[in-house]
Amino acid sequence: MSLRTAKTTERPFPARFVAPLLWGSSLNPVNSSIIATSLVAIGTAFGVSAGQTATLVAAVYVASAVAQPAMGRLGAQFGARRVFLVGLGVVTIAGVVGAFAPTFGWLIVSRALIGIGTAAGYPTAMALIRARADETGTGIPGSVLGGISIAAQTTAALGLPLGGLLVGVWGWPAAFAVNIPLGIVGILMAVLWVPADA
Repeated sequence: MSLRTAKTTERPFPARFVAPLLWGSSLNPVNSSIIATSLVAIGTAFGVSAGQTATLVAAVYVASAVAQPAMGRLGAQFGARRVFLVGLGVVTIAGVVGAFAPTFGWLIVSRALIGIGTAAGYPTAMALIRARADETGTGIPGSVLGGISIAAQTTAALGLPLGGLLVGVWGWPAAFAVNIPLGIVGILMAVLWVPADA
């Protein structure tokens, strides 16, 4: 038995391995709720109607629904960790695009990118957990699966007060710019704590 296998057998799902996966899986729900606090300010800034600002909400849902199955397949083909990191990179870029958007159309592009990037989180996290369980010969602990579910629900609930605080202090661009540190922190955690793909 290799040293690495012995270590993972002792603690197959340490907190450092699980934390980046929880982080990445939570970005979609938190973005879905944060945007709600900025719609009025965005409509005023760009002179668009409430119906038009609603497309910013729909863009994430549609992009996520289309991209999530594709991300799962890409993860199986190219490596779940690689796709997980690419997704976080797309989220970071989307934050830059949205924060400095010169027109309302660019905000829609940013939100679509957020939907695509965050769609990678859940399927690749589940693939990494499954691979870890197979490698160590253990089952998937209920606490890990429950943690992912609870993290998604908790961040969705926290998104509204967080978004209200961000928009109240820095204006509507903050609802997009927050994805820059969220994406970078997720990338750093995944690079440091999630084993590389075979």
